[in-house]
Amino acid sequence: MTEGEAWTREILRELRADSYRWGAWIRFLANSFARARVTRAERAKEHRQTLLAGAAGLAVWAAVAGFHPWLALAGTAWWLLAIAMVDWHLGMLEDEPGRPLRRLGLPNMLSLARAGVVPLLLVAAPSLLAAILIAAGATDAIDGRLARARGEETRLGVWLDGGADALVLSAAAVGAARQDLLPWWAAALVLGWQSLQVLAVAFAYLVHARSPQRAASAWARVPGLVLFAGLTLATLQLPLAGLFVSVGAFGALARMVVRARRSHRPATVLLRVR
Repeated sequence: MTEGEAWTREILRELRADSYRWGAWIRFLANSFARARVTRAERAKEHRQTLLAGAAGLAVWAAVAGFHPWLALAGTAWWLLAIAMVDWHLGMLEDEPGRPLRRLGLPNMLSLARAGVVPLLLVAAPSLLAAILIAAGATDAIDGRLARARGEETRLGVWLDGGADALVLSAAAVGAARQDLLPWWAAALVLGWQSLQVLAVAFAYLVHARSPQRAASAWARVPGLVLFAGLTLATLQLPLAGLFVSVGAFGALARMVVRARRSHRPATVLLRVR
């Protein structure tokens, strides 16, 4: 267990001991923000890297303003939120032994870029939606390998990668449904799966103060790959998209249930299925 994980576990135990009262939540957030301020001061270099990434993203959304002002406004707000969350969690830039990584890292930047295009996925035309989805899938396929090759595997990377994947799949499903490329019931399955994952993770942390563990088996990725294939088929306006999406979503849900029942510990529910 890393130092950061130990701190998180302790503060969550305090929250649980206070029965999640309003006062306990206020203390929890105050302690979290105070620790984030200390971390930013200790990791000034990583903080600057985060700010530079934020400035680059803002420049991209400012360019979009000339074509779609409202999309640019939504994208800017979304990007600022994403950057703020990363900056808040710079303490998670540590590997399993707890050694800090002194750079944000290219793999994390790729994951952050995937998260940044979410507003565009909701409104993009079919051809653009397909291009963005395929590019996002490509970056998802390489960022983990890149992190291992560069020695940049961190807790932040795990969470950022998984969160970006969930956001991209959900937004792509909604965007495809808006364009009549995918039935709304299929999009609802994707959103339902992702919502259950969020609830499972929140339950694991708030009630058990443990990090949800991911399965290492390659089979764990199959439902997510099937789902991604279905969304890609939908954006390319090819047949069987709804079938692939439903099979992938139901497969992921079934796997979550089976894994939870086998372990009898909610904290081991999958964070994501790739």
